[in-house]
Amino acid sequence: MIEAHKSLSEKFLKKGFWLYLLSFIIAPIAYIIKILISNDLSVSDVGILYWIISIITLLSAFSDFWIRESLSYFIPQFEEEKRNDRTKGLLLFWFCIQIITWGLIFILLFFWADFISENYFQSTSAAPILKVFSFFFLWINIFQLISNFFMAVQNTFLQKGVELLRVLFVMLWVLFIYFWDFWSLLYYSYAWIFWLYIGIVIAWILFYTQYYRKYLRWSQATIEKPLLKEICIYAWLTFFSVQSFMILSQIDMQMVLVMLGPTDAWYYTNYLSLVSIPNIILWPIFLLFYPVIWQLHAKKEHKKIKNIKTVFQKNFLVVTLYFSVLFFILAVPLATILFGEKFELSWVIMQFSILFIIWNFLLRLNQIILAATWKVKERLYIILTSIAINFILNLVLILHMWVYGAALATWLSWIIIWIITETILKEYYCKFDYKYIGKNLWVLIILGFILQNYILLLFESMPRSYAFFFFVFVSIIYFSIFLLVNLSELKNTLKIIQAIRK
Repeated sequence: MIEAHKSLSEKFLKKGFWLYLLSFIIAPIAYIIKILISNDLSVSDVGILYWIISIITLLSAFSDFWIRESLSYFIPQFEEEKRNDRTKGLLLFWFCIQIITWGLIFILLFFWADFISENYFQSTSAAPILKVFSFFFLWINIFQLISNFFMAVQNTFLQKGVELLRVLFVMLWVLFIYFWDFWSLLYYSYAWIFWLYIGIVIAWILFYTQYYRKYLRWSQATIEKPLLKEICIYAWLTFFSVQSFMILSQIDMQMVLVMLGPTDAWYYTNYLSLVSIPNIILWPIFLLFYPVIWQLHAKKEHKKIKNIKTVFQKNFLVVTLYFSVLFFILAVPLATILFGEKFELSWVIMQFSILFIIWNFLLRLNQIILAATWKVKERLYIILTSIAINFILNLVLILHMWVYGAALATWLSWIIIWIITETILKEYYCKFDYKYIGKNLWVLIILGFILQNYILLLFESMPRSYAFFFFVFVSIIYFSIFLLVNLSELKNTLKIIQAIRK
């Protein structure tokens, strides 16, 4: 079921092409959907919609007792052992667990929608939307079941391909509502569920024809008790590590919603959308980083791991600084281009924390090293600590600093947890290249001066459509300068990566 290649890194780099390309297409489509909706609905209505989506996302993470995290670990192992019966047994066990949890959560969301809307959302208009999304919760988990299987068998094309189709279907419905003037919170909610049915049918057809009929149809499902225990223990230990960033973001969102309400929460949601734009480009690179570290750790080549961390830390630090300066100075036109003038407050929140996003990427780098070197207990400790720190900081700062407090709590958590991970990974500690950083800081001072005093003024008289293309043009020139300034360093980095692959 899993395509064979000469090495793990070669396999991941080949399949990583589809992972990167399709992820890069999906993210802008999600932005287009949010932009269209934010233009038609009020701030409060959009806040309610994405509040409900936030809750559904959080519930989905807990809906299967985290067995899904075991698929990517055990299915390749079963494949190597030629035990399709175990693979079928694991899938059947996972599906049975989910049927129970899906049903209970669906009943709670659908039949208690009025009570939840009145007492939690503090808005009676949320009740019909919550009922619609109770069906979305039911069906999205079935969709994710197949998507997670594709991920487990390392078929990144099908995994991201079916997700791309689902997002495209949602966008088509949103465009239909947008251009035919059926502007309504309820109608937009149907966009998430109506086309999901078609996505499920396509995903199941691909699963049946490509895998079930070929490999699993005639195998008898088996799963031994010791193996079942091992699967459950692995799921519990790895869950918080894998879902950490999603859980932390949802904790922030839910606390803002409960303490401040849907209107303020939508400003915060837009801020998260803006501040996560660099992730679209940089996060897939982290996925390519993981298998190389895993392979080197298996060979106990710790010095090479330290060298790789030095290279990645050095380059990601500088790239993130360039993103931070660009977004800090052009935050106002960027927020206005994407979401309109009524959401300008989102850029204020983004300016408050964008300069600290570097700690997020440094933390992610350490998290991947922890995962690839099998420090499972340490990762669990870090995530539980980060959740506690994040909750306490949000509780204190939101009360005193409004939405800015949530942003402040987030980047303070990044810094604290990064320090903890550096302590745990002391054998891989590497110094910062201050000469390299200093050279780029001088370039950023010059670029920042030009952006602030000349480029920013040009956006003020531009319509949104022209401003969008002008922002893209400015960004291309801006990062082209970065490439020219650091060309020799980037060439050296590519040579190191090529040497590691060999």
